[in-house]
Amino acid sequence: MLSAHDALSLCNLLEQHSIRFWVMGGWGVDALLHCETRPHKDLDILVVLGDLPLLWKVLDEHGFTLQYAWEENRWVDWEADRLPTAFVMADTQGREIDVHVIDFGSDGAIIQYYNNPRPLPDAITGRGSIDGAEVSCVSKETQLAMHTGYTLPDGHLRDLKHLQAE
Repeated sequence: MLSAHDALSLCNLLEQHSIRFWVMGGWGVDALLHCETRPHKDLDILVVLGDLPLLWKVLDEHGFTLQYAWEENRWVDWEADRLPTAFVMADTQGREIDVHVIDFGSDGAIIQYYNNPRPLPDAITGRGSIDGAEVSCVSKETQLAMHTGYTLPDGHLRDLKHLQAE
């Protein structure tokens, strides 16, 4: 499990390196609600495509290794490296970070950088808190949009009910 302290530590690590990211998923829901509603396995984040090489370097330097790439992953070539755009990394302490890369369309739309990209509504305007500290997160509308089109596990269904009640 990834505690609030660990989630916030990972956010602080990314902020220290000026990596542009937004919390989403379970911690994103809890950030919007300003309280922890359930245990979390990982920290889900959106990261800007241009920051992906730095994110990869920072996580590598802190002992994180690639666990797997999601089915929607799109590999990108960056200098001498081939980097995934939808993946999970973990460190030796068992902390996991689930990364999804975004880019900006010519019209300013936020696009998930996947094999089959799709725009997101108002993705990066959320503000929330984890363990009392303010974090950038995806908006309520984006959280709801990201949880459509597939069968949701029970924890995700509860997350959506909490958001919809808000």
